[in-house]
Amino acid sequence: MPAQPRWGRADPDRDRARVLSAIALTSIAAGAINLAAAATVGRDSSTQTLAFFAAVAAAQLVWGAVALAWAPRWWLALGAVGNLVVVATWVVSRTVGLPVGEFAGVTLPVGFADGLATALEAVTVVGAAWLLVRGRGPARSPARSPGATAAAAVLIGALALVGVLSQAGAIGSSPTGSEQNGGGQNGPYAPGGGDGTSGGGSSGGGYPGGGY
Repeated sequence: MPAQPRWGRADPDRDRARVLSAIALTSIAAGAINLAAAATVGRDSSTQTLAFFAAVAAAQLVWGAVALAWAPRWWLALGAVGNLVVVATWVVSRTVGLPVGEFAGVTLPVGFADGLATALEAVTVVGAAWLLVRGRGPARSPARSPGATAAAAVLIGALALVGVLSQAGAIGSSPTGSEQNGGGQNGPYAPGGGDGTSGGGSSGGGYPGGGY
């Protein structure tokens, strides 16, 4: 007769399902914020900037939606690597400046929306890496752990909503950064910054919104 599991014993499959639920939803939340960034960078931003935000948002939304139902190891690896690249890009742009692109050599300011999106992306990376280390692919998260999925959806959904509203300028303010020639620096994720006028504008030393 097979041994029966002891009461209170941890269920590895359920633990993996809970982690998968969380990172699938953090990816979707980050994608929503990046989608809002793509919609608010402004008409004067470069095609490269708009394409970057749109591509990142689409990838994160699709990855998270698929991961809720189906997440083999290669899909987890794809999510971990993809989000790690985005996080690394953000860190470089906020510390030493990117070597190429619209904001080459510019150290961009840290704002609430971009900081929140990056934190969500970092959680996705860590969670996906943990699941990869644990071995076999996790069980389908909503079916295996519906309560945890619902709780994560409420919490992460609220964070995503705050991030999107902040990006749209409905709450909070634009990212703050160093000023040049008397004007503020209006970097990526700044609502309505694409015309180069808010935050000091191009003539005042500001930078138009958009792009990492």
